[in-house]
Amino acid sequence: MSWQVSAKKAVKAIEEQRKPFTEKAHAFIKAFTQVENALGKELYDPIQRLRDTSARIHAEESADAKAKEQAELTAKQKKIDDIAQLEGQLRNGYSAHLTNVKQAMLSVYSNCTLENIAEAEEVLNDFIGGELSEEAWVSISLIGDSELIKEVRTEARFNACNTHFTTEVTNYANYLISLLPQRREELEAGVKESKAAEELARKQKEEAEAAQLASEKLAEEEAAKAKQQAAVTVHINQANREVDAPRAIESYDIIVTSVDGWRAIVDYYILNSRAKVDDLGKIKLDQMKAFVEKQAKVTGEVIDHEGLTYEPKYKAVARATKKKAA
Repeated sequence: MSWQVSAKKAVKAIEEQRKPFTEKAHAFIKAFTQVENALGKELYDPIQRLRDTSARIHAEESADAKAKEQAELTAKQKKIDDIAQLEGQLRNGYSAHLTNVKQAMLSVYSNCTLENIAEAEEVLNDFIGGELSEEAWVSISLIGDSELIKEVRTEARFNACNTHFTTEVTNYANYLISLLPQRREELEAGVKESKAAEELARKQKEEAEAAQLASEKLAEEEAAKAKQQAAVTVHINQANREVDAPRAIESYDIIVTSVDGWRAIVDYYILNSRAKVDDLGKIKLDQMKAFVEKQAKVTGEVIDHEGLTYEPKYKAVARATKKKAA
């Protein structure tokens, strides 16, 4: 009986000793509960409303910026096309003028007779060192915006064409003069038509056609390159807006979703890799894709094609962590 009384007293003593600790523990729990309630009920909804408002504003600003950039890109690409067309017109116009001059020189050679062959040589000599006249330069017809025409018909291009013109007519004049002794022999033998003149006329026609095709191809390649470069800034800006916290891009992975996408990669590789013709057959599609991915990292150039998706790979960033106490 005395043992039971002693045990009861011991339990009561333990409870009294434990009571201050349990009361403090309950006080901590109550305090944390109050904070949690304040965060969960009183603060969460206002914070969420602020966040929703911020997200909406950001989305609207991003959409406006994207629309503005797309409009600017469209305008740039149109300007690139317009300039490419004007440059093609200028090249073709200059080529046509040079061809006409050469035809006039050839006519002097072809139509000479025994009586005026010496005069023909003097006329051809006058072409040596000849220059492109300002009148001929400005008479080349360019159809387009007047401001863009000023950007295309520049003094630098005139000087380049003038140098080329002088070289071409000088070499051609010297060549025709070198053929005059042969032409004299033909005339003395009673041959009215010069075989050399016929061959030269044929070559001139072929060269003129080849020059026009080369001009058109060059204009297309330059326009494609310029458009590609103009799109780089827009794509980078749009990609940056989609990343909440911009990180360093380590590389790009291109996802190809169509055959046309692979065709765009092949075209880009041929245009930019400077690979030799003999080596192209050895290059695999994956190697071409790897080259395009590397170009995106090194130069920022990307292929604007619906069949290609660029996925950036970011560098891992080490975060400082607190060491656990031993």
